[in-house]
Amino acid sequence: MAPRTRTRIARSLALATAGAWLSVGALSAATPAVIEQAGIAFRPKAVTIKAGEHVLFLNSDVFGHNVYSDTEGGAFDIGLQNSGSEVAVTFENPGRFILRCRIHPKMRATVTVTE
Repeated sequence: MAPRTRTRIARSLALATAGAWLSVGALSAATPAVIEQAGIAFRPKAVTIKAGEHVLFLNSDVFGHNVYSDTEGGAFDIGLQNSGSEVAVTFENPGRFILRCRIHPKMRATVTVTE
């Protein structure tokens, strides 16, 4: 086998191995659910997570928002969230939690937490 061919094969094997390791690493790290605030709306309007996981609230809007839930077993209020900021909220209990914005009352979303 010519040296150039061996180099190509070795390079291909190295890339394939690196790709396999990257895939395993990506699967083992939990990606947080993200709810974006944009256009005076939550996007997406519903997410499902497991108990103990968190939701990242990302304010991509030009307005401030105040995300909260008064649902029993998961009440929270993040206070004023300025444009461009993000806040993580951990949901410990299973259930369906209604989200709202104190500044823009028509904004609504849900977080469903499973066991």
